[in-house]
Amino acid sequence: MKNNNLLAAPHVYKTITVTLLTVILFLFAAKLPVNAQSALSIGMAPPSQKLNLKQSQTYSGEIVVWNLSQKTTRYKIVVKGFRQIENQPGTAIILTDEEEQRTLYSASKWVTVSRDEIDLVPNKNEKIYYKIQVPEDSTKGEYLAMIAFISEEQNKSLGTAAFTTLSSGVPILIKVGEDFAENAELLKFETDKNFYETPKIEFLTRIKNLGDTHISPIGEIVLTNIFNQEIARIPFNENFQSILRGNTGEYNIDWNYGSFITKDKQLVMGPIKASLIVTYRNFQPGFSPLVAETSFWIIPWKYILLILLTIATVVVLLNLRKKQKDKPQALPK
Repeated sequence: MKNNNLLAAPHVYKTITVTLLTVILFLFAAKLPVNAQSALSIGMAPPSQKLNLKQSQTYSGEIVVWNLSQKTTRYKIVVKGFRQIENQPGTAIILTDEEEQRTLYSASKWVTVSRDEIDLVPNKNEKIYYKIQVPEDSTKGEYLAMIAFISEEQNKSLGTAAFTTLSSGVPILIKVGEDFAENAELLKFETDKNFYETPKIEFLTRIKNLGDTHISPIGEIVLTNIFNQEIARIPFNENFQSILRGNTGEYNIDWNYGSFITKDKQLVMGPIKASLIVTYRNFQPGFSPLVAETSFWIIPWKYILLILLTIATVVVLLNLRKKQKDKPQALPK
């Protein structure tokens, strides 16, 4: 009697081979999804201003605003000092009245605007003109002011306690004087995990601004594999998010390559070294860079286990076939 299982072995072998090839192709060519960004309800240009002014100097500017929603909205226009949200570079939140009284570097009293409120109609731009008058007796320093737009409807429904969180606006950084000290310290550079199954990594960096002016650290993260081959260069702080003086900024950078091999056929697997180099100075930007290294592993262990199990199965089936062929055939009676 014929053994149907052994006769089916070639078909099983072909099926397993196809599966193995499919897994390999998936490993080296699969692409991972990218998250979409959400939209804001109000657009502004410019998004921020950085000015170098002198004592007694007058500066005039304008802001273009538009409604990104499909509903006409009334906004109050106020001028306040602002601060950075803790550990979040590039953010600005207007000061409360109590905070305004305590801060030494608010420029809100220097700024006047052309109107106090505005109705933003969908698909229509509006202009707000403003003027900055630097006092004659102002001391050297970096001063902060924001021209903020506050939704009247939301402010009424949530109350004045939410005043600062309901606003968006144009932060203005005003430097008065020269020879500012730019100094920073790198407090942390690491990944959120030490082990990954796919090339989807989050880098965590924390920088402390020790100078007397804002800084915008920029640079890159260079990745190399076990063979010391460069596999990626990841831009650091592409949007030039600033850290205000006396503040700490955390930069979380996601790298989602989506494949285990680069276009140059370099392996994105095993131990990976990440080297960070950042510069932050406007004056002599190449001096005193911030550098650090960290390492992590990329091991697609589930896929590797599947491949090993597939290979083991193929070996067992081939051995069974070989034993069947070597088995003496019974002579016909």
